[in-house]
Amino acid sequence: MYYSKKEFIAAQVAASDRVLDVGFLGQGVQEGDGNWPHALLKKRATEVYGVDLELTGPYVHDARYQKTSAEDFSFPVMFDIIFAGDLIEHLSNPGIFLVNCKKHLSSRGHLLITTPNAFNLFNLTEKLTKREPTVNADHTCYFNSKTLRTLLEKNGMRATEVNFLYSLGCGHEESWKKKFLNMLYWFLSLFTDKFVETLVVVATARP
Repeated sequence: MYYSKKEFIAAQVAASDRVLDVGFLGQGVQEGDGNWPHALLKKRATEVYGVDLELTGPYVHDARYQKTSAEDFSFPVMFDIIFAGDLIEHLSNPGIFLVNCKKHLSSRGHLLITTPNAFNLFNLTEKLTKREPTVNADHTCYFNSKTLRTLLEKNGMRATEVNFLYSLGCGHEESWKKKFLNMLYWFLSLFTDKFVETLVVVATARP
């Protein structure tokens, strides 16, 4: 189990890698934050590219960055790593995205995915008290390890690692109920990772 995206990136990205970060301006972290994945990738890898639906500031006129969707990006280079942090659950066509990633991966390349675990503790608990758990208004789907493996296989890729990322992300004052759930979340994580909030998958193109 990983305990931060910084730890995940450090484990998967080498200094010699050329990296594409898809949806780099999102990922739930502000650009200036020290935990912003795109900044972590730039510190770690030799060359970093980016794709997002909106480009601002220095990225607008940089050829390494494209203002386009995850399904439509096209670069004249191949990548050792394609990073999709908290992205796939937002897409209308996740299969088309995976096919596009496969086209852009080098022979030794890997796709790194983080996405909410459909069966994390907080979703399951909310299902007990609500008709449906609280959902990000821009999410189109939820995944578990089985469905994400299947989606990869159907689109010419295979998972080489399926793991979880422990995260609470407490950036505001929380109710006593949420504080209790956070404690329960921590306690359960000592024994099993199946209720952990974020799913992590490393995938490669099938021959």
